[in-house]
Amino acid sequence: IYTLSLHDALPIFGRLHDFLYESRWDYSNPTVMAREYFVCRADEFKGTSLERLFPYVDENLEKILRPRFTVYFGFLTDRSVDSHIFGGIWPEIQGTLLLAIGAMLFAFPLGVIAAIYFTEYAREGFLTSILRSANSTLAGVPSIVFGLFGLAFFINTLKVSESKSVLAGSLTLAIMILPTIIRSAEEAILAVPKTYREASLSLGSTKWNTIMTVILPAALPGILTGGVISLGRAAGETAPIIFTAAVSVGSAVGLADMFTSPTPALSWNIYNLASEHEAAAEMRHVQYGMVLALVGIVLLLNLSAIFLRARISSKLKG
Repeated sequence: IYTLSLHDALPIFGRLHDFLYESRWDYSNPTVMAREYFVCRADEFKGTSLERLFPYVDENLEKILRPRFTVYFGFLTDRSVDSHIFGGIWPEIQGTLLLAIGAMLFAFPLGVIAAIYFTEYAREGFLTSILRSANSTLAGVPSIVFGLFGLAFFINTLKVSESKSVLAGSLTLAIMILPTIIRSAEEAILAVPKTYREASLSLGSTKWNTIMTVILPAALPGILTGGVISLGRAAGETAPIIFTAAVSVGSAVGLADMFTSPTPALSWNIYNLASEHEAAAEMRHVQYGMVLALVGIVLLLNLSAIFLRARISSKLKG
């Protein structure tokens, strides 16, 4: 038996303290307030098979709380249990992929079309200058601003979903990465030698056909480079999806639920587990595992895009 002061001096035990000891109150002195004290629960289990468990936990508590290094592939394929205290991170991985790929599906075609307009059709003037300045300005806007814009525009105004959803998050990320895609695609198109255009047009090809069959294939490696950079940024952003798509705990989202349901995402859950979870200090291994998974996903997506770009470049040279 020991008093409350000793209990307060041992915060490291946390909830395991409640496992070892039972809280009781001393009302023996009516002139003072009741005093809380703690009694070892092992006395209640004397003579049972659980009796030896209590001294073992008491002596090895620090070792029990310290996670040991292990490789558990279920961490990548299982869903979380009890707010990531147990289980894996599959819903977060799936949500990250859905948001990043969804953003690219919206932003990449629009970015390439805008780059074609700027390089092949737009005439130098006030309107073109304003559009280029707007694109450059958007590239430097803080990501949290895009998150608030997505909430106000896509959810509250356009009503693409009633509340947070994968669709709203993808659209918000698409707006955020669009300036990068436009700029990189524009530079890639301008890098194509003018002789390519002149040769195609001299053979009787139309301007649009020249763009589609000559200029874009030649500029495609550079365009994909911008897509790779944008894809990695979309996968790792946190602020834009806080208000539009991300939740702390949830199950994996099916394709049919993308228009109505929010999703867990690695970037948001890393922040949430590291700063807001009640057991943040005891779950460092989960946080580090999520970080490693996010870096691995971004690296895998980048390697895939680089491999695709190399294949296209080799075919064009051949």
